[in-house]
Amino acid sequence: PSSTAMTAAAATATTSTTKIKSIDVPDNTPEHNPLLPFPESSLRYDTYNGVTLDLTTIIETTQQQKQFTDADAFGIKLTHALTIWTTEQRKGIWLKIPTSHSHLVAPATLQGFDFQHAETGYCVLTKWLPQNSESRLPNGPTHQVGVGTLVIHPRTGKMLAVQERSGPAAKRKLWKMPTGLTDPGEDVAEAAVRELKEETGLDCVFDRIICIRQAHGGLFGRSDMFFVCLCKLVPESEERIRQGGEVELLPQEEEILMADWIEMEDYAEQLVWQQSPLYKVMNDAMFSAVRRGLSESSTLRDGTTDCSENGDDHEEEESHGFVAKNLPVGFRPGNNTIYISSKL
Repeated sequence: PSSTAMTAAAATATTSTTKIKSIDVPDNTPEHNPLLPFPESSLRYDTYNGVTLDLTTIIETTQQQKQFTDADAFGIKLTHALTIWTTEQRKGIWLKIPTSHSHLVAPATLQGFDFQHAETGYCVLTKWLPQNSESRLPNGPTHQVGVGTLVIHPRTGKMLAVQERSGPAAKRKLWKMPTGLTDPGEDVAEAAVRELKEETGLDCVFDRIICIRQAHGGLFGRSDMFFVCLCKLVPESEERIRQGGEVELLPQEEEILMADWIEMEDYAEQLVWQQSPLYKVMNDAMFSAVRRGLSESSTLRDGTTDCSENGDDHEEEESHGFVAKNLPVGFRPGNNTIYISSKL
């Protein structure tokens, strides 16, 4: 199993009997003010003395929905609530409005709310109440997170590459790594494995992050974090290949024109890569990882990876990168994944 899966299983066993309270919730949640025109179930208080009004929680029944069909009536309720919160010296007010009630956005903006972010099904607006200080509420999401996956054929040493059906890479008939964006709530390691399966049909396991590229000025001004990940075929597929068999490549019909194993040198010598100082460095890092033997690394019991045959006896041959450990956070429920240097 992958290091992520192994440490996640251990973490689950450790925390399953202990209920952890998040530090994001105030120790002493204030009593509900009966003068507020919104039910207690729709309000959440945070440790920054802020309040979230979540309208998605109070429009689930037909009776409740009728209370919010009139934008003007909602505006009056919101004005009343803001007056109370100002008296209570609240700071940041967060307002979550479902798409089905988007008509409530207008009265909110008249009260000084502005957009913080929007997702499928809802939008979030914010208002900073203190008049004597600038808003310290965070901006909306600033980055998208992408992954590129390097997979080496166990027998031939060729790398997995694809040609896309559309987009700038397709226009240049460029061979590239399988790539894609992470889904909400998805770790980089999980996204790398998923994208490989979706684009090529291959079952793989995450090994490590080789390098990270950061870019700015993307879609709607967002920045981009791109993680180049080394992945390996699952042990069953590697064994099949070592026994003289092969694994079938199944290009995703909607997005991928071709998938194949190609020589790393042919990949790197494509004109687009040769004309890019950035991607020349990226490709050098990828191929250096392969030369150092990452694809032959063995996974240890604790989820880290030792890429040398004899540990410290081959210090100069040890591979570098960031391995994944999925561990309990401790001060709030759940696990996070930390990517740390394989040299530590």
